[in-house]
Amino acid sequence: MGRLESFKQRGRNRQNRKRKTIIVIGCEGNNKTEEIYFKNFNTRKCIIKFSTGNSTDPVGIVNNLIKFVNNDIGREEEDKYYVVLDTDVNQDKQSQIDKAKKIALDNGAQFITSTPTFEYWYRLHFGYTTKTYHSSQEVQNDIKDKIKGYTKSMNIYPILKEKTDLAIKNAKKVEKHHLDLGQALDNENCNPYTSAYKVVEELIKRNN
Repeated sequence: MGRLESFKQRGRNRQNRKRKTIIVIGCEGNNKTEEIYFKNFNTRKCIIKFSTGNSTDPVGIVNNLIKFVNNDIGREEEDKYYVVLDTDVNQDKQSQIDKAKKIALDNGAQFITSTPTFEYWYRLHFGYTTKTYHSSQEVQNDIKDKIKGYTKSMNIYPILKEKTDLAIKNAKKVEKHHLDLGQALDNENCNPYTSAYKVVEELIKRNN
């Protein structure tokens, strides 16, 4: 009986033990660029999960993340949730972005956008710029000038790692530039822009 009770007690202890806190990131289902990048921060100290689902529209991405957190992960006080998406250069998408942002904030998720594309975050590792990009391809062309043979499926974090502090500084400078102009963030007219630095700062903090 003693051994049985001891086994049961260990089982209850495991059930009651609080799991490690995690960071959940939701991004476009067919776009692995962000996932490839953020996976580099996944360690024992900083556990990262990516929400499941193949949605490519802003509202669908948010709903996928909420469903994943509620059904598959469960919520803990120290967990963080991020919706990471591109605004693109598409006026028809703005109403979707606005709706998705409200749903995300109402459900405790931070809303992270890049205009026109997440790869602008990469670009800021090589210097400050506020030039307007008319397409995602223009951003990629800029990066190809900096990284020979660059493709969206490459893990370029090893190249960027030592420049991360500079990229954060430049991203905050860009944000201030738009705010000083009275420009609303998370908007395709806020071009170029990225708030990806907010996720990166949290990941760095958790890994320290």
